[in-house]
Amino acid sequence: MIQTKKRAVSTSESDKPVKKLKKALTTKPVDKPKVKTLKKDGVVKSSIGKPTAKFQKKTNIAGKPVEKVEKKPFVANTAESKKEYWNGLKAKQKELRQQRRQNKSKDLYELSISAKKIYEKLKRKNTEGKEELVQTLHELLGKQNAYAKIATSHDTARVIQCMIKNASEEIRDQIAASLMPTLVDLATSKYGHHCVTSLFKNGSKQLWARVVNAIIKDVLNLVNHTFSSAIVDTAYNEYATNEQRRFMRQTFYSELFKLDKDRTVHTMKDCWKTNAYMKTSVLSTVKAHLLQAANKKLTDNSLLHALLAEFLEEADTTERSEVIELYLPLLASISSTRDGTGAAIHCFMHSVVKDRRAALKAMKPYIEKLSIHEHGHRLVMCILNCYDDTVTLGKQVINPIMEQIETIVGSGEWGRKVVAWIFSPEDKDLLHPTQIELLNGYLEHSKKDKEIRRKEVLAAARESFCTQLENNPSFWLRGGHTALLTSAILKNFQGEELARLHRALAKVVCDPEWKVHENEINLDGSILSLETDKKPKENVKPTTTGTERKIKKIKKSPFEEEKAANREKQLATNPLISGIEHAGLHIALKKMIKQDQEKRQLGDEDVSQFGFAIVEELTVEQTAAWITQNRASFLLLLAFENSTEEVQQMLRKKLVPLKMELKAQKHTGAKLLAEKLKL
Repeated sequence: MIQTKKRAVSTSESDKPVKKLKKALTTKPVDKPKVKTLKKDGVVKSSIGKPTAKFQKKTNIAGKPVEKVEKKPFVANTAESKKEYWNGLKAKQKELRQQRRQNKSKDLYELSISAKKIYEKLKRKNTEGKEELVQTLHELLGKQNAYAKIATSHDTARVIQCMIKNASEEIRDQIAASLMPTLVDLATSKYGHHCVTSLFKNGSKQLWARVVNAIIKDVLNLVNHTFSSAIVDTAYNEYATNEQRRFMRQTFYSELFKLDKDRTVHTMKDCWKTNAYMKTSVLSTVKAHLLQAANKKLTDNSLLHALLAEFLEEADTTERSEVIELYLPLLASISSTRDGTGAAIHCFMHSVVKDRRAALKAMKPYIEKLSIHEHGHRLVMCILNCYDDTVTLGKQVINPIMEQIETIVGSGEWGRKVVAWIFSPEDKDLLHPTQIELLNGYLEHSKKDKEIRRKEVLAAARESFCTQLENNPSFWLRGGHTALLTSAILKNFQGEELARLHRALAKVVCDPEWKVHENEINLDGSILSLETDKKPKENVKPTTTGTERKIKKIKKSPFEEEKAANREKQLATNPLISGIEHAGLHIALKKMIKQDQEKRQLGDEDVSQFGFAIVEELTVEQTAAWITQNRASFLLLLAFENSTEEVQQMLRKKLVPLKMELKAQKHTGAKLLAEKLKL
């Protein structure tokens, strides 16, 4: 046999290759010893070790076989597997935490620990001497200029917020001065942007101006970031002056205004008054910013709403259509401000039928919120007045409104306007003539006759309203404002449906236990004064100059502290009174009774009469109670005057036994009633 270092070749009958010896792992290279190998009976013998077979068991140093420890198979979703997984995860997190601490400056880490100990005392409501604690924290953090370094951490950011809240104006200004150089980084930080919010909440007007000026310098980047977009929005709405708002918008017009602002440029038009060639450049620049915001879904920003409203008025058809296509699915988002609602209406009116249908489908989940919003309700009313496909309109808009009609009506005057437009459009008792004129101006974008459309809209909501009122009639007579809406709705009902409504309302009116609050309460707890809706607010068409004012948003600003609604005190100053003696309800009930005669004069002799429903429902005891009250006596008088002879005879039979009691009353209503009946 020929011996070699790498392989031993045998001349025997077996031609199988000889297994290589494993190299020993050593730290230093050593000379390989010469190995002599012999093969006998299928076993390879080595001159430096014991015989090793191919399938020989492993042994330890003592020559004893090593026992294998069999691992249990991993079974998911068991107590042991979950425990094993979480233990491993916690170990990894601990290692990462320790590594971060090592990477972090040791002094800064110890500083944050000391600051948080003081913060634990400072944040308590019952802590005394908070100014001294703030002073101690300021000395601790201010000397090392650590405000900007620790403001982006989730724990130490709260320390700075608490300091800003409880600090004196002098210390607050010093903290702001430390944070101002890194304001952009803070505004885009997950935790640091709360520090900027705190500066707005607790700062003075001078501090607001400094923060807004810092935002203006980099507003293009801030408006397209998730965290800083809300800060820009609120700064533009609530804290910026008119001049600062103009400077914010100028940055989007052209790169020329990034560094140098022009006090003479108030709107987009002013950019090309002297230089006509700038129009194309400005429009293309603004368009690019609008498209970027739409792609990122960061459109709930009043600054962008103002730019969008200006762009849609000035752009040509081609450029406008591209922007409208992207913003149509986002109509609910941009309807949170006055300018945004005007832009949303413009987008809807100038879109094709297919896109309108898709826009309504996207809006459906937000119809309720839009209907009760100060600006969003204008978009809903515009759609109700102008959209021709009433089948789609019923599914996407009317049905969601009818499902939540009590919530919408009970939330305030804007919800009542939307419901009123469904059942009684162009009713000047509920809507201001300017708003009616504005809504009718959008009819140029509609093809169907408005009377046909309104009848179809009413038909889609009629049965649902009857069911809602029969289930809860007291809601529709809960106060003067809601009762006036109910009276306006009843104008357009006839036949058996009107009789159903009259019977349900008459049961509430004739209930001796019927009581309402003196001032109507909205579902959010706010109280309506009696003069609230005597003169409806005028809704002016939004213009580009409309941005020079305070804007209200559909969502609560994160900068507004939640005001605890003290409902108990409000109810104490708003006592319960008899519904029949309520001033606002009395006016609405008189309107309902007078409708009986008005409808008969239009040729409908068999029309249901509200006066008949009341007289039929009244018991002898309740009639005796009514004649002792002035307003209740006037209702009986109106029922007698506006009803048919049959109803008059029914009322006379109920009052004749009470002749002496009626004449004994000294109030005007009883005297006129006795005189009318000739008792």
